[in-house]
Amino acid sequence: METPTLVVSDPPHGDVDVDAAATLLGLDAAGTRLKVSFPAPEILSASEAGEAAEFAASLRGAGLTVSVLDGARLGGLPWPNLVSSLAFDQDGLTADLRDGSVHLPYESEVVAVYCKPPADFVMRSSVNAADAQARRDGPAIAEAIQWMANLDLYFTEAGVLRRVSIVRELTDFSSLGALRGSTSTESMAAVVQECRSRFGRLRFDARHENVRPRHKFVMGEAGFDPDQRKRYSFGTLLLCHILDSISPELRDVPQFELASRLCYVLCTRGIRAQ
Repeated sequence: METPTLVVSDPPHGDVDVDAAATLLGLDAAGTRLKVSFPAPEILSASEAGEAAEFAASLRGAGLTVSVLDGARLGGLPWPNLVSSLAFDQDGLTADLRDGSVHLPYESEVVAVYCKPPADFVMRSSVNAADAQARRDGPAIAEAIQWMANLDLYFTEAGVLRRVSIVRELTDFSSLGALRGSTSTESMAAVVQECRSRFGRLRFDARHENVRPRHKFVMGEAGFDPDQRKRYSFGTLLLCHILDSISPELRDVPQFELASRLCYVLCTRGIRAQ
């Protein structure tokens, strides 16, 4: 199929007519309430543009806040580039990367996406982040950090969209001085607060803060249900097929990576309900 047009939930929602939404989404009432209460964006449909627009209008009529996105936008975004250390200078943020450094003035237009699992969530990836970064293997980097708290900063430099990723377990916070907390968790919170207070043209999306990341779909693995009634929820075969149609690199993308891309596109090109 051609690259699909996506209808994406864009919470928080309004006063939702659960019965009407359930009919549109093909869910029962309980499943619809779960879908509506989920705090972060989710893909709800993938089709050609005209059908997507009609479906979005129907969902809006049922009280959901949704956006219509060009699926190709998800595939064209940069992969994470891990920050090894960072400092807040007088006029901007300096981030050290494996291949150099970036200085981001506070007057820059920045889209920040913050993904953080709950405090009691503990998972580790089998992929080594340093090796993946050395190979400049974007999908492997995303898999290496899939269970970690991370703050993505998207910005344009010399006309090129860039993305740097501050990751709780992988970024050295010692250069933060007075901002440094006694734990990496406190340091991440301090970095988030500093970004929000210092950047004057910042669009900040924290809807994946304290969201428990799900496992990606693995064919034949116990616990995964390809039931299409879940529509395009993360961890379903249907979502894998749609992401693969956008880009083969996205088929097995982790949830926080998909979340970052969705939130960036919603912040910059989403068509919100008027």
